[in-house]
Amino acid sequence: MDIAFILLVVGLVAYAMLKKLNPQATLITAGLALLAYSQLRGLAPVMPEGESQGLLFFDLWQKFAEITNLRLSSVGLTLVSICGVSTYLTHIGASQAMVRLTSRPIMAIGNPYTLLAIMLVFVSFLYVFITGATSLALLLMGTLYPVMRNAGISAPTAIATIVIPTAWEFGPGQINAVIGADAINVDVMEFVVQHQAIFQGLLLVAIPVINILWQRYCDKKAGYNPADDRGKYLENLDKDSDVQAPGYYALMPILPFALLFGFSSLFVSSIKMNIPIAMMTTMSICIVIDAIHHRSLNKAFDNFNAWLKGTGMIFGSVITLMLAAEFFSSGLSNAGAITGLIETAQSMSLGPAGVAMVFSLFILLTAFITGSGNAPVMAFIPIVPMIAESFNVNPLLALIPILFAAGIGRTISPVAGVVITVAGMGQITPLEVVKRTSIPMISSMVIVLITAITMYA
Repeated sequence: MDIAFILLVVGLVAYAMLKKLNPQATLITAGLALLAYSQLRGLAPVMPEGESQGLLFFDLWQKFAEITNLRLSSVGLTLVSICGVSTYLTHIGASQAMVRLTSRPIMAIGNPYTLLAIMLVFVSFLYVFITGATSLALLLMGTLYPVMRNAGISAPTAIATIVIPTAWEFGPGQINAVIGADAINVDVMEFVVQHQAIFQGLLLVAIPVINILWQRYCDKKAGYNPADDRGKYLENLDKDSDVQAPGYYALMPILPFALLFGFSSLFVSSIKMNIPIAMMTTMSICIVIDAIHHRSLNKAFDNFNAWLKGTGMIFGSVITLMLAAEFFSSGLSNAGAITGLIETAQSMSLGPAGVAMVFSLFILLTAFITGSGNAPVMAFIPIVPMIAESFNVNPLLALIPILFAAGIGRTISPVAGVVITVAGMGQITPLEVVKRTSIPMISSMVIVLITAITMYA
């Protein structure tokens, strides 16, 4: 009965998304239904013992308040600061200057789809160092996205190319890599270099090609012709802005990356730097430069209004949608969706290859439903040693596909934060993003499974 109710709610959410009902309202309503059902059925209380408001209806909203407080204190400021700076840089003409500066060498590449391979590898490199999928995607939507659009790459194709590499949580700074290495008592650098790197290398060879073929097919089906769109994105940017910024303004969008890389373990590790600090430092420098350029502090401060508008835009769309998605995810967890998957897996009699495939599928499905790449890993990782012992297999056979499946499942989930974020910024639907990431992501999972079975079975 519980599984039937969960499937019913998930099905209704999917139907509502297809019918383009308000996603925030849809996800919050589904979360309310799942949480209330879980408590009434005795599966899990909405609030822990001793923290109840005394009435179920109030507990439901207290849960939403707690999720809101937690997320706003962690990722909220990061996303707000990034979007504020991105809007500000467009307003003062810095984004247009950067696109103008880079357009000639970028557009010299005759086929814009060839550019996709370069960009995909570049984003995967950045993701090793800037480990928040949503934060990196939002940074790139203000910098890399306009460049790709001006080169004649469609909005869905450009967005998918930014999102796809965030499925591969490669590197010692990735939470899932640290959790995975700890689960099998291996040093994280040893795990990354001796195991993860092999899979990452294969993906960076195969997926850029698959991405080109899939995006080209989707663009043709949608009637999009890259040749007709080359250069138009910059024309539209200039048309929407009254500002013609000087050429050196093109360096402003690079400042956050320079700060994040410069004050990292690669260069200056004694000074700590995070994304909000990098973004606000960028704002400070840009305001000073803008004031000098206009010879007016008043003009520079007036331009700061664009930052305020950008923060309001991201909060009113993307952040509220992320909060709603996490509330829905919390309802799924309370209703037993994740524990049900684990128990089902434990009850099956599987061979080595079956272990890798079934557990990867469960993880992928859990990440798809919840929109989270970390939650399912944390739920499944503790049983990896038990799997290895029960089936007498190398723990890496289960571990590595599980880690990749979590990121892949998140990247094809319409309720994932990174998907919601880029969809909102690119003014397309999350389902359109998922459509464009689906084939490269499924291909990634197949490559990972084949490699893991070949190496560790």
